[in-house]
Amino acid sequence: MKTLLNSFLKKRYSKKRSPLFPPNAGLTMIELLVGTVIATIIIVPMLTFVVDMLNRDVREQAKTNSEQELQAAVDYIAQDISQAFYIYSNSGVNTIKDQLPHSDDDTKTPILVFWKRELVEKALNFSLNICDSDDCNDTFVLSLVTYYLINDNNTTWCQPSGGNCPKRIARFQIQDGVKVQNSYICGSNGRDSSICSTDQQTTFMRDLGYEDYQSNPEDWTKADDETYTNNLIVLVNYIQDFKLNSVNNNELAKITIQGDALRRIKTSDTNCSDSPTYCPKATAQVGARSGLGTSQ
Repeated sequence: MKTLLNSFLKKRYSKKRSPLFPPNAGLTMIELLVGTVIATIIIVPMLTFVVDMLNRDVREQAKTNSEQELQAAVDYIAQDISQAFYIYSNSGVNTIKDQLPHSDDDTKTPILVFWKRELVEKALNFSLNICDSDDCNDTFVLSLVTYYLINDNNTTWCQPSGGNCPKRIARFQIQDGVKVQNSYICGSNGRDSSICSTDQQTTFMRDLGYEDYQSNPEDWTKADDETYTNNLIVLVNYIQDFKLNSVNNNELAKITIQGDALRRIKTSDTNCSDSPTYCPKATAQVGARSGLGTSQ
């Protein structure tokens, strides 16, 4: 009887009490595997598409920047050469190459060289002396301008770093001192600091190395025993090539500048023949508009 009562109570109690840890309804390993596969099929193509779109946007932005910079460089050169009266042909550049700065540096190649008139604002007063007020006359001096293609693998101009660095175009200029009736304002050689003060030297002094050509510009030589002190000023970076295509009568030049947009985003070397779209070109005819030196 006692055994029967214990069995009855045990059965009744077991039905009423709640389990301490109720079983949880979870996912099986197969369900987790199927979910992972489905998520991979959906997410991976989406990520690939997003990454590809971002890369395309970066490349297109680099291309756009190159195109804008090339056009700006061409416009600057066209404005610079507008007062030119003699443009050297390719053979003429080779003739005077040894007289130009960096003649012994194979990484700096002179491409475009010309003689021009350079405006000097408020240079002389009405008595043809050094300007000492705001009421003065402008004048012109002659200058020699050279555009170089530089390929020296300088890491300063190489971002992102790695591989061969892009080429760049730089400008160099030397100009004559201000003269009155063929006599220099700053002394007999145009560089007398006792006559021209420090503030006046930049405006009135002759640059070191400058020398007038006698009759033929292709016979020009720099001033004897003088070392150039003017620096090359970089005009544009990420350049693939810079060419002087032709010169017509030493008055009109055709130039082509080719950029390298991919090098802006790639550390490895770029090949324009493989990606011509990302090596845009700007071609223009530039020349004198001043009429100086032309026959009537």
